[in-house]
Amino acid sequence: MELTPTLILNLVLLIVPPVAIVLVFRQWLARHIRWTVALTALCDVLLFWDELFYYESFGLFAVLILVQLAATGAAAFRIYNKQKKD
Repeated sequence: MELTPTLILNLVLLIVPPVAIVLVFRQWLARHIRWTVALTALCDVLLFWDELFYYESFGLFAVLILVQLAATGAAAFRIYNKQKKD
C-alpha cells in the first residue's frame, strides 16, 4: 500500500481533531469531558461527509470511526473517573 498525500491528509484528519477536543476539554471543561465522544463523531461526519456515502469506502470509514470513537471514549472516561476521585 502506497502512502499518498490524500491518505496522509485523511490520517491527520482522523487523529488531530479528537486529540485537540480531548485536550481542550481536559484543560477547560473537565466536568463535561464525556461530551468529547459526541463532538468527535460530529467532527468526523463533517470532515468526511463525501466519503461517508461513497459505497467503496463506507466499510473502512465505519471501522476507522468506531476505533477512533472507542479510543476517544476510553481517554475521556479515564480522565472523568480520575477527576471524580479527586
